[in-house]
Amino acid sequence: MVQLKKKGMFFLTALLFLSLWSPGALLAANEPVFSMKATNRESKVIIEVKGQQLKDLYAYQFNLAYDAKHMRFIEADSPIQGFTVDPIVKEGDILFAHSKVGTAKGTKGDAILATLTFERITGSPAAFTLHDIKLVDSALEMAELTTKVIVSSGLKFKDIAGHWAEASILKASERGFVAGYSDGTFRPQRQVTRAEFVAMLVRALELQVPTAPQLEFADHDSIPAWARGYIAAGIEAGIIEGYADGTFQAGKLISRAEMASMIVRSEGVAPSSGGKPSFADTDDIPAWAQPYVAVAAERGWIKGVGDNRFAPLKHATRAEAAHLILTLRP
Repeated sequence: MVQLKKKGMFFLTALLFLSLWSPGALLAANEPVFSMKATNRESKVIIEVKGQQLKDLYAYQFNLAYDAKHMRFIEADSPIQGFTVDPIVKEGDILFAHSKVGTAKGTKGDAILATLTFERITGSPAAFTLHDIKLVDSALEMAELTTKVIVSSGLKFKDIAGHWAEASILKASERGFVAGYSDGTFRPQRQVTRAEFVAMLVRALELQVPTAPQLEFADHDSIPAWARGYIAAGIEAGIIEGYADGTFQAGKLISRAEMASMIVRSEGVAPSSGGKPSFADTDDIPAWAQPYVAVAAERGWIKGVGDNRFAPLKHATRAEAAHLILTLRP
């Protein structure tokens, strides 16, 4: 990192022009060409911004738009010698600026201008758009490139082809309320915990998630840190509650009866007391859950498992959870 006192007036002037500059001359024929490449590295996505046909590039600035529902920005840097301004991140858009120092000559030919690292929030593909590119040469002549460059991270789950819920999983992933794993799988048959289902539902409903949640369950310490905000949001919305012994049991596999009650509450429906569904195994459904199952079945939010059975104590899979939530938010 170059110290401020060593940057020189030339560098400061270049950055000042970038910050104050308004659109003026556009690049003509043989203008520089910009491209992006996305590389997946486990839960990270590395975006490489490259310039080609550069003639005398001393300083540059660009914006990179991304979907903040799917990606979280981590850091950015440039391999070109000089100084990188701390990126400004606002509402899914990053302003990146870099300049050489002193009286150095501008970069010519092809060069990597920046690498930006993101962390996946969900397992879905995400698009990145490079726009508002501004260039300064060593004589402090400026130009703007109007072309937009779009690249996708291109992640696809490798274990859902032909699965009955394939379309629902992909759509739920695009919506950002379900995520895959770092190995590129979704694991559709894996069973869902109470904490996991609550997180999916809260994301789908786009509820406000507190950054410093206060939970008063007896088993608070066993609730994963990542899940506490979602659970707090679910409680605030009246979607979930704990057990009679004061615990939440975040790691307990969620039953179909519990799942039905949560989706009915999430829609703000208050079932009539004494309501009963018409499944062959209705007597196996806990009494407290029968009114919720009745409403969910009547409105088509949840179905049986065959032979007119509901299987209330059966544990739900990730595929079932994604498909069910999509019936609420198609």
